[in-house]
Amino acid sequence: DYVISFNDQLELLLDGSNSTLLQLRVDLSGNVNIPDLGSLSLVNLTLSEAQRKIQKSVESSYIGTQSYLSVKKPSLRKISIIGLVNEPGTYLVNPFISISEAISYASGLVDGASLRSIQVKSTDGTTKEIDLYNFLIFGDKSSDINLKNGDTVIVKATSNIIEIEGSIHRPMKYEYKETDKFEDLIAFALGFKELANTNNISTDF
Repeated sequence: DYVISFNDQLELLLDGSNSTLLQLRVDLSGNVNIPDLGSLSLVNLTLSEAQRKIQKSVESSYIGTQSYLSVKKPSLRKISIIGLVNEPGTYLVNPFISISEAISYASGLVDGASLRSIQVKSTDGTTKEIDLYNFLIFGDKSSDINLKNGDTVIVKATSNIIEIEGSIHRPMKYEYKETDKFEDLIAFALGFKELANTNNISTDF
């Protein structure tokens, strides 16, 4: 769901006893000014959350009126990417950028970078830790989250690397966590081949 940011241009349709189409801009305070309704803070709300907030205000002012909010022109986002990337820094990026795309902006990872414990710090002080293997290996797009304005992406180092080779579908080096099980590691390599001898598995540390 789209997250509203500063300088976004929004469109609000009021349909009912007071039908009108309004052009709104999120100002630098994070607010929009809606005629007859006043100022509402929408910054960092998802589009759905902003829609519900506006509808609640509309219902208290106009009987039988529905509101429909859309994004007419999203603003650019300013994000920072630091840590083990080739070109750390602050970038102006498109409003739908994800973590993996942000790493590309910074010209990719350097050796020893972790893909499984990437931190995203937001301006409100919250921090999320992201495991990009869910996206890169298993195709779970929900783990490759979209970034908000002001987010800082921190790519940390890791020495937890294991090489999986033999009769598996994708032999290569993988990053592991201490909580990973043997089955998880085999899943990273996309499983055994049909003729693999699963009774003859060895480890070399």
